[in-house]
Amino acid sequence: MYELQIALRHVSARKRLTFFAVFAVALAIGVIVVMMSLMSGFTDELIDTTVESAPHIVITPQGDDREFIHFTDHYSDRIQNTEGVIAVSAVFSGQAALQYRDSAEGVDLMGIEPAAENVVVNIEDDIVSGDLSEISRTNNGIVIGDDLAEDLDIAVGDSVDAVIPAKEPRSFRVVGIFDSGTPADESTTYARFDTVQAFFGESGVASSMNVRVRDPYQADIIARYIESDTGLDAVSWIEANSDILELLDTQVALVWLFYALIYAIAGFGVANTLITVVMDKKSEIGMLMAMGASRRQVTMTFLLESLILGCMGVLLGCIFGYVCIVLLSSYPVDIPSETYYGLSTLPLKLDPLNFVYAIVFSFLINMVAAVYPARRAARLDPVEAIESE
Repeated sequence: MYELQIALRHVSARKRLTFFAVFAVALAIGVIVVMMSLMSGFTDELIDTTVESAPHIVITPQGDDREFIHFTDHYSDRIQNTEGVIAVSAVFSGQAALQYRDSAEGVDLMGIEPAAENVVVNIEDDIVSGDLSEISRTNNGIVIGDDLAEDLDIAVGDSVDAVIPAKEPRSFRVVGIFDSGTPADESTTYARFDTVQAFFGESGVASSMNVRVRDPYQADIIARYIESDTGLDAVSWIEANSDILELLDTQVALVWLFYALIYAIAGFGVANTLITVVMDKKSEIGMLMAMGASRRQVTMTFLLESLILGCMGVLLGCIFGYVCIVLLSSYPVDIPSETYYGLSTLPLKLDPLNFVYAIVFSFLINMVAAVYPARRAARLDPVEAIESE
């Protein structure tokens, strides 16, 4: 196949041009692969934090005039028997001030049954000190977030006072500290369900009910069914985080536009190389056409040349991107937790599919970049091309 031989000769003849064209493609591939890995990592971490560290569905009383859910055992059994539901946990919550010595912080005091709530939101996975189950063995145990513990300068074993208006302060002993990596670490506390009920002067009711489902992406459908079946208000994590999910969709669109611009720049490098070859090899192209080479064969020669440059660039770019991802993953880069929804390190996901997307997109851009110089070469008049030497 002499078209391939000619293409290889063109590539090897102008080493400097070839280097810059290959470098442009390789750099584009490397940057895109790293960016896609970052985007995949951010998305997966955000979804994982949202899905694993929060209820899939939150059930509350329907109507602004109703503060509590009554007959919680009845509704728990009914919801538990709903297809797709794994676990249900009743929660009684109220706002209080947590006081230790001369420091005080406002908190959300959550009354829970530890075993049930842990199945729903995996609290135990976030415990960094103490024991969540200790709440069920004592009526004055409390579990707090690590940021709150730092603000109050307290540790496991210390006693704190919960204060609300018109009530006597209630003393709690810190039995656990959790770190979820979310804003909940600053203001959320957990205590036993009946203890919190009694502290706020209520009984037999719940503020809300948390639900975990088998397939988180079916949470919207199950929430609608629970609403129609119980008459309560059910909000899925998808509905509750719709703004974040829309932001992710917007980011994906903008990032793909960014990818296209980078590839276009790399494509211009390839096109410039091929146009330079066409201008430099006019007489050679004219001789080939005079000897019987068809315009299709000339076009194929330059398309093959673009393919060769693209293959070299893709290979080097994939190696460059892989090395960068491995190095960045080996040395975690800390970021402020408030920068991106509580994420504390730069997440990177080494996904083979990202390499596939980059390679396919690169080849498409390379072939498009090669069309103009290839057609220009094929349209040369053999006699004028030979005389131009």
